[in-house]
Amino acid sequence: MATDSNTRSAGGSESSTSDDVLVLPWWRNPANIAIGTFGAALLVFALGFTFGARPSGDGHNTSDVGFLQDMRIHHEQALTMSLIYIQTQPESSVLRSIAYEIIMSQGTEIGRMVQLLRDFDEAETNETDQAMSWMGDPTPLEEMPGLATDEQMKQLQQSRGADADALFARLMIAHHKGGVHMAEHAAMHGTNDEVRLMAEAMVKAQTGEIADLEKQLGQ
Repeated sequence: MATDSNTRSAGGSESSTSDDVLVLPWWRNPANIAIGTFGAALLVFALGFTFGARPSGDGHNTSDVGFLQDMRIHHEQALTMSLIYIQTQPESSVLRSIAYEIIMSQGTEIGRMVQLLRDFDEAETNETDQAMSWMGDPTPLEEMPGLATDEQMKQLQQSRGADADALFARLMIAHHKGGVHMAEHAAMHGTNDEVRLMAEAMVKAQTGEIADLEKQLGQ
């Protein structure tokens, strides 16, 4: 009995039409993956905002506020970079796991940073064109340490496979090093207990991820 070579069983992972056009199942479709990952990022943001909404301790100073406002922007690029990377058909399962961890952990931290700024009755983000004034080192907002340029983000978006792995690792190492620099200052000069603990946790987590990323690059 003849069979159609273009037909897969209902339980198969792929199917194709008579014109050999590949139809991916929903869980492997890049668009669905992007939507699902973005939805997960929004969820962890909400969790950080909602479940983190608790008393933050007495008092705060300009270092606490400046750190929260600038680090929110810094974190948002890390989320964007990670979301872009997981759509580049990465070959490294380790780097892919790091990207997902960044989306989850930094999404939660952004939610909590927004809530703390509201508790302090301060703007939810840096609304000026200068970052790091709270560190005594005013810098154009787009030149915060570790931020990737628009061109670098575009290059990552256009990369695939091993090239995307290497570029993501290099960009995120630089990004984390810039974040650690800011967090170390906030941990030392902030006065709010929760902000200082958050900054210390960021230093520890991102320093560990830098080591993991460098290992993937063979450094």
